[in-house]
Amino acid sequence: MPQMDKSQLDELKRTIEASPNIVITTHHNPDGDAIGSVLGLYHALKAVGVNSQMVTPNGFPDFLGWLPDADKIVHYSKDKKLVEDIFGKADLIFCLDFNGFKRVEDMAESLEKSPAKRVLIDHHPNPESQFNISISFTEVSSTAELIYEVIESLYTDKAITYSCAVCLYTGIMTDTGSFSYACSRERTFAIAGKLIAKGVNVEEVQGMVYNNFSENRMRLLGFSLAERMKVYPQHHAACIWLSRSDLNKFKHQVGDTEGFVNYPLSIKGIVFSILFTENEGFVKVSLRSRGNFAVNTFAKLYYQGGGHKNAAGGKAFMSIDQAVKQFEDLIAIHSAELNS
Repeated sequence: MPQMDKSQLDELKRTIEASPNIVITTHHNPDGDAIGSVLGLYHALKAVGVNSQMVTPNGFPDFLGWLPDADKIVHYSKDKKLVEDIFGKADLIFCLDFNGFKRVEDMAESLEKSPAKRVLIDHHPNPESQFNISISFTEVSSTAELIYEVIESLYTDKAITYSCAVCLYTGIMTDTGSFSYACSRERTFAIAGKLIAKGVNVEEVQGMVYNNFSENRMRLLGFSLAERMKVYPQHHAACIWLSRSDLNKFKHQVGDTEGFVNYPLSIKGIVFSILFTENEGFVKVSLRSRGNFAVNTFAKLYYQGGGHKNAAGGKAFMSIDQAVKQFEDLIAIHSAELNS
């Protein structure tokens, strides 16, 4: 397990005990790890008699809505004034699964203005310095795994109720692609086993997350692979691009394109995959790789983004056609690296 600083954990426990108004938040467009971590920590604190509120910058995918108390999460995009009030009254804010304020996008100003102490718990590299307490380990599979370690260290596993366990398991499962990547540490599976021992039904969680999509989402996936995927075998790369009209055609909902970027990596010889989705004013960029090609560096260089070595994101402020053309130029520049 990560070697966490005991004095830091003691300080965190004292801070929790001295904070009547605790808020738990995460990044914009929260995924399974983000929502699983927020809910997991919420339930663990509740189990030891500590109340908290949950806030996200915007909504999350419907396939996570079944998680216990997911309906109690307040969305800044829907209720800006309420979230500003929550932050304004907060004594302590847990910042989960992001490493800098810009990752909460429009909610950043409210987070920065809050008088509360801020605690970072995250597994992304290069955390920024705005946090009073920073618990950051890149070697763990997910933030949900790290939340388990923190909870167990502070309160023992008695704080891991079934509700907490199923949320944390969902976070770990989704951030490792059902334990297919970023999970080569023995400890990851030991924690998964401990969560299963709390009553988590693996088949049920798998079904609720991966067998719970809409017909439109499935048709969008088919369209993406058949009509919107380009493969560049000479560069061991591939891309998928989706315009606003494409998304509207299939009645796109938040989370519908989750995981699309991974599909080209199943093609023999492809080590780098990118997904462009057109938004108002920018193109969202999702990047994935296998092996040694560092997509977080690529995202930082060209898309004002970052993330993990093999999973990153960013934005392109151009048309989607220009983004695809630029990508083709860039992989030609990086061809030797992609071929090595």
